[in-house]
Amino acid sequence: MIDQEIFRAYDIRGTYPEQVNAEVGELIGKGFGTYLRRKLEDRRPKTDENSNDQNSNIKVVVGMDCRTHSPEIHEAFINGLLSTGCDVTNIDKCPSPYMYFVNSNGKFDAGCAITASHNPKEFNGFKLITDNAHAVFGDELQKVYQIIENGEFAEGSGQKISADYYDFYVQKIKSIFSFYRPLKIVIDTGNGIAGIMYPKVLRELGHEIVELFTDCDGTFPNHEADPVKEENTEDLKKKVIEVGADIGLSFDGDGDRLAIITEKGEYITADKLLMLLSKDVLSRNSGGSIVFTVACSQSLFDLIKEWGGKPIMCEVGHSYVEHAMAKSNAILGGEQSGHFFLPENYFPYDDALVTALRTLFILSQSNSTASALFSNFPKVFAIPEIRPFCPDDKKFDILNDVKKYFSDKYPSITIDGIRMDFGKGGWAGIRVSNTSPRISIIMEAQTPEHLEEIKGIVLAHMKTYSEIDWTK
Repeated sequence: MIDQEIFRAYDIRGTYPEQVNAEVGELIGKGFGTYLRRKLEDRRPKTDENSNDQNSNIKVVVGMDCRTHSPEIHEAFINGLLSTGCDVTNIDKCPSPYMYFVNSNGKFDAGCAITASHNPKEFNGFKLITDNAHAVFGDELQKVYQIIENGEFAEGSGQKISADYYDFYVQKIKSIFSFYRPLKIVIDTGNGIAGIMYPKVLRELGHEIVELFTDCDGTFPNHEADPVKEENTEDLKKKVIEVGADIGLSFDGDGDRLAIITEKGEYITADKLLMLLSKDVLSRNSGGSIVFTVACSQSLFDLIKEWGGKPIMCEVGHSYVEHAMAKSNAILGGEQSGHFFLPENYFPYDDALVTALRTLFILSQSNSTASALFSNFPKVFAIPEIRPFCPDDKKFDILNDVKKYFSDKYPSITIDGIRMDFGKGGWAGIRVSNTSPRISIIMEAQTPEHLEEIKGIVLAHMKTYSEIDWTK
């Protein structure tokens, strides 16, 4: 009926139409609706015991990105929800963080964004949340799969309406941010869904905006809508320098990932942006906890402690960051893939536009340039993430072997894959991707020589596995 492989660690994602299509969308709608009714019915006030509609007031908000196949999957998913007795508010095409806002601000019980985020055009998927934008992930996501597999669906008759919350979204943002000076900004949304909203919001806040690839086109004709890969920002770098902009902003396919380009055309890693955001928020919240993943820089860990904060390391994935932040009541969270959580005066979910606005606010009050803001952070040497292909049914076994091999030789953290300490500030991390059939390898050191040494050790072992394809 449905491929279990698409139920990944923190969302549902697969190729269209082989793994994700209208039929699958309706099944996931039925599964999610049934999951919600089971989860929420004990918290709901009961109506007449003889009524069949006592749970039909479960409210779900649903949006989608601009992939060519999103509309049919979106419609089918909503039909599945309606058949289980859930009421649906359709907010149509919108960034995922906007859906999270509607869910949180509108007091919905749950929500879904039909999206495959930064993945290529042939992918699609589902980001499922409950109230207050809490992600449905891990074991909870597997519960949805088991409901579908067993075919045990709730029955009911929900109602569907359409609504627009844009004015409420902008009002909230304006209540948080005002700027010391207007900035000239180039914004590249990679032809993703953020293009319909983010340039407009930034203009309403008084900035001069130069748009680059902001037309929504689900075939992503100019470059992948993934700002974490620096090669996808080359056009943005050129445009920033060409027009003399103060800063460049690059967003992913569903608008929840961000990368920064300075006025000099420099690419700022997520680690460095987290350093800037950490220093800023700790200036107002001394002693606060900041959550980041095992893929983040050792320098970030050290600086948070130096600035009086409490660094907390967690597994890779925005859902894991969110969970760790809630557990520790953190004031900031982020990960190397460009997801950032800024709950100060806002909601505790990842919103790339809010992250961009906080960065713009810091820049506007600094009387400095973007490049100068980041220049004082420690210089480290890192190799861009290496992501060789490895079949989903092989990658976990390989990872277990890798952990056994390296943990006997180096001090290691194994909360998500393995992070090995090579001494002198050098480290490497190896884990499996939660969203694709790939293995992730990252390496960092304080000198180029140490980095090459680490690279040689790590890759020499990884290339002993014949199942890994380094050409894809």
